[in-house]
Amino acid sequence: MKEMEFISDQISIKRSDSELSIVILSFKEKTKSTLLLIWLFLWSLSGIIMFTQYFTTTNTDIKTVIIVWMGFWSYFEYKTIKAYRWRKYGKEIIKIRNGTLIYKCDVAGKGKTKEYDCESIKNIRFIEPKENSFLENLNDSYWIIAGEKLAFDYFGNEIKFAFQIKQEDAKTLLKVLKSKIGH
Repeated sequence: MKEMEFISDQISIKRSDSELSIVILSFKEKTKSTLLLIWLFLWSLSGIIMFTQYFTTTNTDIKTVIIVWMGFWSYFEYKTIKAYRWRKYGKEIIKIRNGTLIYKCDVAGKGKTKEYDCESIKNIRFIEPKENSFLENLNDSYWIIAGEKLAFDYFGNEIKFAFQIKQEDAKTLLKVLKSKIGH
C-alpha cells in the first residue's frame, strides 16, 4: 500500500492494489466563513422578529405578507445553514473498488452513498467553464454548494462532482480517475 498523495491542500488520494480512495475537502476561507456565520445569525434574527410580528398585528393583509415573507425566509435559512455546514464539515469521498465507483457527499459524517458500475460509466470529463456567465460565477461563489468541475454519464444521466476545486486540480483528478476506471 502506498502512502497518501496530495493533489492540493483540498484533495488527497490513497491507493492500494484493490482500491483507490479520494477525499475532496470543501473549499474553506476563514474570512468568508465568518461572514457566512454572521449572515446566518442576522438572517435567523430577522426571521424571528418577523415571526413575532405576525402575532402583534390584526391586519390580515400584513399577516399575508408576513406568511409569504416567512416562506422565502425559510427557504434561504435552509440554504444558508446547508452552505455553512458544507463549508465547515463537508467533503466528497470517492472510492473505486471491485469495478464500482462509490461516491458520498459527506457533511459531518452524514450523506447518501451512491454506487456506480465502472463498466457503465461513460464520457468522464472536465466541465468547461463558460466565460462571463452569471450562473457560472454564482456556482463558484462561496455562499452556495455548486460549481462541480467533473462529470460522467451513467445510463443517460449526467453525474456531477468535485465541487469548487481549481481547474488544474480537476484535470489532474480526471487523469487519476480515467486511469483507474479505464475510460
